[in-house]
Amino acid sequence: MAIVEEVSEEEHTGQPGPRSAGELLRVVQELSKRLALPEDLLPSFLNEDKPGAAEPELRLKLRDLASAALEIYKDHAISVLRQIQSHVGTSAWGGMSLENQATVMLDVTHLYGSDPWTSQDIKRMIDGKHWCNWVTLTEELSLSMDRPAIALHLLTHPIRTWFANPHPMLNPETARAMARPAGGSDAMMDFQDAPSQPWKHAAAWGCHNVLRWSVSQLDAGQVEARIGVILPPTLTLMDDWEPPWRGRGVSVMESWVNQLDEITMKRMGMDRLLLNSLLHTLELHPSPPLPHVLPATLRLIERTTDGANKAEILAEVMQKAIVSGWTYAPSGPEGRGVLVEIAKEVEKMCDVLGTGIARWLKASPTIVPNLLSPLQYPPTPAVALHFKANVSALLYVMRTLRETTRVSRWRGQILDVLGRLWVHLVEREKEDRAVGGDRSDGDDSGFVAELKGLVRSIVVELEKQCPDMRNDELQRMVQLDEGVFGGLIRVSA
Repeated sequence: MAIVEEVSEEEHTGQPGPRSAGELLRVVQELSKRLALPEDLLPSFLNEDKPGAAEPELRLKLRDLASAALEIYKDHAISVLRQIQSHVGTSAWGGMSLENQATVMLDVTHLYGSDPWTSQDIKRMIDGKHWCNWVTLTEELSLSMDRPAIALHLLTHPIRTWFANPHPMLNPETARAMARPAGGSDAMMDFQDAPSQPWKHAAAWGCHNVLRWSVSQLDAGQVEARIGVILPPTLTLMDDWEPPWRGRGVSVMESWVNQLDEITMKRMGMDRLLLNSLLHTLELHPSPPLPHVLPATLRLIERTTDGANKAEILAEVMQKAIVSGWTYAPSGPEGRGVLVEIAKEVEKMCDVLGTGIARWLKASPTIVPNLLSPLQYPPTPAVALHFKANVSALLYVMRTLRETTRVSRWRGQILDVLGRLWVHLVEREKEDRAVGGDRSDGDDSGFVAELKGLVRSIVVELEKQCPDMRNDELQRMVQLDEGVFGGLIRVSA
C-alpha cells in the first residue's frame, strides 16, 4: 500500500522563511515534489481501463484497496499546498525566474482535476476561490506571478514534450485540419502505439490536469494565438483508444473551445475535427459512462452548425449516442450502467429536438420498445436504477410529444408492459411487508414506491393523450383485478 511521507505544518513555518530566491527555490521545489503520486497508486490509474489489465471484479478490489491510501494522499497534498502557499507572494518568490515558478506550478497542477487522487477542496485551493478562510494558492501566486506566462511556459515545454508525436489529422506547422491523415490509413493506429504516447507514462501522471489548468489561464486572444500548442494535445486525448482518456480530453476541450469564435474554428477545419471525435466517443458507450460528452457535443453543434447541416448532425448524434447503444450495449451489470446513461440521454435529446424526436418512434430500433423491453422482468434492487431511468425517459418522451398524435399507436404496448410491471411492484410490496423489510437481496422499499409513482404518471399522461382509454383499456384493467389495478387507475378514472 502507498506510503505517503508525513509533512508537519511547522516543518517550514516554524522558522523564518527563506530570504533569497535561491533559498526559496530549494524549499518550494522540495515541497512540490512531495505532491508526486505514490508509485504503487500509479498503475491502477494508468492501467485502469486497459482491456485485460484486470478482470472487473479484481479491478474493483484493487480500487477499494487504493481508496484508503488515496484519502491519506489527499490530506497530505492539502498540507503541502498550505506550506507552498505560505511562501508565495513573498519578495523571495517574486525574485524567482519564470521557469522556476513554472516548475512549482507543474507539480501543483497535476492535482487540478476530478481524479481519484484529488478533490474539490484541492481544486478550489488551486483554482482561486476562497476555501476555509484561506487566501487561495492561485490568488497568492497572482500577486507575484504572471499566470498566463506560466501557462504558456507549461504548454510550450513539458506539455509539448509529452505530446510531441504529431496528430495525423493536424498540420504540424499550422494546427489546421487535414483532409486525409498524414501517413495513410494506418496512421491513427501507429499514432496510438504505446511508445509514441509518453503522456501515458508514470512521469506524466495528471498531464490532462496540467493542460486544463494552463489553457484556463488564457484569454480569447491568447487561446487563438497559441492554438498550435493547445489543439494538438487536446485532440490527442480526445482521439485516444481508451474511452476514459477521451473523456478527459473532452473536459480539456471544454475549458478553451468557447474562447474561439466560430469563424476561426471553421477556417481551421477545427469544428468538424472536434465533432468527429466527439461523435465517435458517443458511439463507444464505455463502462463507466462519460455523461459530460453529450452535453459538450450539443454545445459545439449549437455554436458551429445550422440549418440542414445541424439537423443531419443531430440525427447522427441520435444514431450513435442512443440507437447504437441499445444495439451493442454489453450485458450484465456493466451494460446496465450504459443503458441508464442512454435513458438519460434520451431526455436530453428530447430537449434539443422537441417534437422532432418523433422521427425515432418509427425508425428501427424505435425509442418506445427499447425503453419498455427491460421493464418486462421482475424489479429488484440490482435493476432499480435502470428501471427508473427507462420509465422516467418514457414519461419525458410522452410529454414532449403531447401535442402530437404519435404516442397513441404505442398505447397498447405501453399499458401492457407497465401493467405487468405494476403487478410485480404490488407483489414485491406485499413481500416486503410480510418479511418486515428484511430481504436477502438487500431490498430498499423506496425504489418500489418511486417506480409506482412514475408508472402512475405515465398512465395519467397516456389518458390525457388518449381520452378514450378511460372507458376502454383502463376500465377493463380495473374490472380484471381492482385490488391490484385500483391503485394505478383511480388517479385517472
